[in-house]
Amino acid sequence: MTEHVDVLIVGGGLSGVGAASRLKRELPSKSFLLLESRSAVGGTWDLFRYPGVRSDSDMYTLGYSFRPWTNAKAIADGDSIREYIIETVADEGLQPNLRLNHRVISAEWSSETALWSVTALRTSAGEYRGHPDARGGDTVTFTCSFLSVCSGYYRYDEGFTPVIPGSEHFEGRIVHPQHWPADLDYAGKRVVIVGSGATAVTLVPSMAKTAAHVTMLQRSPTYIAPVPSRDHTADRLRGRLPAKLAYDVVRLKNIGYSMFTYQLSRRRPETMKSILRKSAVAKLPSGFDVDTHLAPSYNPWDQRLCAIPDGDLYRAISRGAADIVTDRVAEITATGIRLASGDTLDADVIVTATGLNLLVMGGMTLSVDGRPIDVSNTLTYKGMMLAGVPNFSLTIGYTNASWTLKADLVAAYVVRLLKYLKRHGYQSVTPVATAAALSGELVSLIDLQAGYVLRSADQLPKQGESSPWRLHQNYLRDYGLLRLGPLTDAVRFGRRGDRPVGQAPGASSLADAAPLSGPVALGPRAGHRLTGALPAEDPLALPGTAYVAVDGTRLRYRRTGSGSPILLLHGIGQSLDDWNEQHDRLSAAHTVISLDLPGFGYSERRRGPATLTRLAGILPGFLDALGVDGATPVIGNSLGGAVAMSFAVGHPERVSSLVLADSAGFGSEVTMVLRMLAVKPLGRLLMRPNYANSTRTVQAVFYDKRVATDARIAHSFVLSGRPAHAQTMLEVAHDLGTIRGVRPAWREALVAKLSALDIPTLLVWGDHDHILPFSHLAAAATALPNAQTHVFEKTGHMPQIERADEFASLVEEFVRQSP
Repeated sequence: MTEHVDVLIVGGGLSGVGAASRLKRELPSKSFLLLESRSAVGGTWDLFRYPGVRSDSDMYTLGYSFRPWTNAKAIADGDSIREYIIETVADEGLQPNLRLNHRVISAEWSSETALWSVTALRTSAGEYRGHPDARGGDTVTFTCSFLSVCSGYYRYDEGFTPVIPGSEHFEGRIVHPQHWPADLDYAGKRVVIVGSGATAVTLVPSMAKTAAHVTMLQRSPTYIAPVPSRDHTADRLRGRLPAKLAYDVVRLKNIGYSMFTYQLSRRRPETMKSILRKSAVAKLPSGFDVDTHLAPSYNPWDQRLCAIPDGDLYRAISRGAADIVTDRVAEITATGIRLASGDTLDADVIVTATGLNLLVMGGMTLSVDGRPIDVSNTLTYKGMMLAGVPNFSLTIGYTNASWTLKADLVAAYVVRLLKYLKRHGYQSVTPVATAAALSGELVSLIDLQAGYVLRSADQLPKQGESSPWRLHQNYLRDYGLLRLGPLTDAVRFGRRGDRPVGQAPGASSLADAAPLSGPVALGPRAGHRLTGALPAEDPLALPGTAYVAVDGTRLRYRRTGSGSPILLLHGIGQSLDDWNEQHDRLSAAHTVISLDLPGFGYSERRRGPATLTRLAGILPGFLDALGVDGATPVIGNSLGGAVAMSFAVGHPERVSSLVLADSAGFGSEVTMVLRMLAVKPLGRLLMRPNYANSTRTVQAVFYDKRVATDARIAHSFVLSGRPAHAQTMLEVAHDLGTIRGVRPAWREALVAKLSALDIPTLLVWGDHDHILPFSHLAAAATALPNAQTHVFEKTGHMPQIERADEFASLVEEFVRQSP
């Protein structure tokens, strides 16, 4: 019998319970189940039972955003964290939705039904060991509309234990922390812990309380940071503020502090090294060799910092109950360990705190319409979805901060997606990875250099070069992207029967992925459609097109050719596609760069209203991000001309010359449609996507109507269906004009400032421009008396397209003559 639910959540640890709680709170009408392979919830915090097991993140950030942590200790022990999760299940009423002892082994997506079919193996004996295998087991099938995998990234049934010669001769006990024997008695015994990570530094002070002596044997050092076990701010606020408010205040404070320490480590590693070293010297006994045992060869946060609450490791060393030895294991003997240096360590108990084995998604397999998905060769979208895989999320927490911070962002994003699907009548959402997104530098989803990651990096899904295919590992930026950012970027929404996109039919890896093809759903305001279906638009299909993040804003740009750079800026309501003809011609001698200005085309909006100043203000950072320094020729058409002038006035050292093609800024006259956009109610009405309007708009900019091709009209129509594009166009129109025409104040001030600069300028105009009339050329020549001028005969508003060869030759000559 098959059981159906709207959402199936895999994994009953911190992530899964948090996702289920958020789903029930925000979408109570959705049915869901929470599957857990073990016999209890808690995940990591139920599995690990070694002495002293605790968090290495404060509980004000490791805890759920909706459930205050009220325990006095900020660095909590494993039992307390497990109880916190269990209490959450009870208080949120999740028990009826919980299925223990169910290990998911496969999930198959069908586009015909827009459903996942999920097979789980009953693990009635308790802990299921070994790779998932349904043969001979009792299986059960579920169907769901959305599959959320919260199973972490390591194997629960075995940890990593390297083969050490002689281990079979050891007369004591060898144990791994992941499966700590309940009957292990180490009181009064000599213990050697092999390893130097978070588990080892936790075990040492805990076992040193009763053991005769504990030695931490490390092959190489790890950065260790003492932290207070209690949060004094929380102590002061407890009882003075409502519990939730106090929790939120401390949580925000701790998020900021963790971000600060991480950024300090990455940007000023020597400063962080010095801070950690001074702390160790101050807390350890005189003569302790800090530079041998506590000075790694890598920088802080290349691997995760190990937190020690109240410096407990250092205190155990100071009282003589523990020590650190930095050496390599040569072999295990009957009575201990012989080191590569020739020294020996006597031991009654050896603990191999040597790390984890990775197992992505708990070892489950995925397929889409019969096509197996090789997760290790798949690009991740916003760090939580997979290219070409519909209605699927994967939760991997932060490596540089509390795991739950990222898990909570993912859970909230899934809820946003589900609401969007319901509101607009879609059944599926699929991230679309284009060839351009796949062609850059790809890195592992987990970016730590820890041994357990490096050993299994080939199993992990990949990240691309820029957002949304790479997350920032910065909570505030990721909060903006996942909680506030758009849901529609680089995805396709569909309905039952639609074939998923994101990879070509039959593709199973990054190597054979293909760009988007087929019809695209634009959202609820798609309006008129072309015959059949709206043609696909791949934002990254043009050679040299990519995305770059500038001041937190994701910009689409195109770079072609080689040589001295030239920057091209498009007009209002347009995109970098207006410069395709000039890329083809100017790239022979130059590095030609164009971009979708913020909010236009496929670039993200900047926060706040779109204005001329804000559009120009992003250009210095954009050029810096592309490695373009010094002065550069800038060419602007229409609004792009005004943006170019504003850029030149604000940063004259970055502009070597200007080419202003049918540029805004030299007169009040403008086409009536643009005047009407400045009146907000009329503007919103006019901006509703309509194919007939797009046809008229494109035809209006050209003298030769044959240039207004179906492809140009379709592109205009697609852009009109993008809410950010439409909103930006309305805001810019309101910023620069009124129903009477272009505002005089901004243009007169801007042109006056430009005329005072010694920047070579070329003014060009089409003599049949019906957007900004040809008479503006004379006004521009009067305002800029040192500028050169040129008239394109029988040409409209975009000479760079309509007279492409003549335009390119003119620009080449002008740039060559300019100093």
